Amino acid sequence: MSSSETRARERQRRQHAARLASGKCTRCGKFPPESGLKLCLCCGERRRAAEKVRRARARTKGKIYAGRDPEATRRAARTADKRRRRARRDAGLCTSCGRCPSADSHSICEPCREKQRAIERERYAARRAAGRCVRCGQPAFGGSSRCGRCTVLEAERTSPECRKAATRKRYARRRAQRACVDCSVAVAGTARCPTCARRSNSRAPEPHRLPAPFPEYTVVRLDTGEVIDSFETEAEAAACLVFAKLRPDQVEVRANVPLMSLTPP
Repeated sequence: MSSSETRARERQRRQHAARLASGKCTRCGKFPPESGLKLCLCCGERRRAAEKVRRARARTKGKIYAGRDPEATRRAARTADKRRRRARRDAGLCTSCGRCPSADSHSICEPCREKQRAIERERYAARRAAGRCVRCGQPAFGGSSRCGRCTVLEAERTSPECRKAATRKRYARRRAQRACVDCSVAVAGTARCPTCARRSNSRAPEPHRLPAPFPEYTVVRLDTGEVIDSFETEAEAAACLVFAKLRPDQVEVRANVPLMSLTPP
């Protein structure tokens, strides 16, 4: 760099600092800058338009980061992101949108949390359908939702108490939604769908294993043909008659095992 270029850059730095100290636009020096920025509205619009043109030209040539140094661009973006998040957090605003107050004990607001959940659910479903790890996207084997590395890391990070609490919460939520507690497909009265029930029964210890085939009792009204509900035990089917105020001769119990009795308890 020549001496003239060095002097010109030094002069430009002094001019920039003087305009910034006087509360003027650092480019034109005539108008006050926009809130939180260093350029006025007109200079900012011209700069943004020029950036769009430059980025479009670089995109057509296949250049990443509009032709700028990738490492320097990433480093500057991370620094600016940290500074922006810190300022929003100190102001009690959502660190994502910066407009709404953050939710209790969270750094983002509830609308942003819901958007984030929707994106995570879509990514989870896409990776699960493709047979990939739902966390890192690497191939998963044996029908698992995670690869071997993420499975080990998840087990090390999560305590047994947290895993049990999450399992109980998911079980209660799916039961309230009348969904299978394992695969979340819709069920009628039972805790698991037939496929998950057979798999769970096959994995249970011998003293707790239910007889095969897995019992299922479906109560149907004779006059309307309406299916009232399906149950795992005959006692639950009999109790259903008590709550529905029906007699045994008013319903039909369709079961895949021999019936012992349908006398209400």
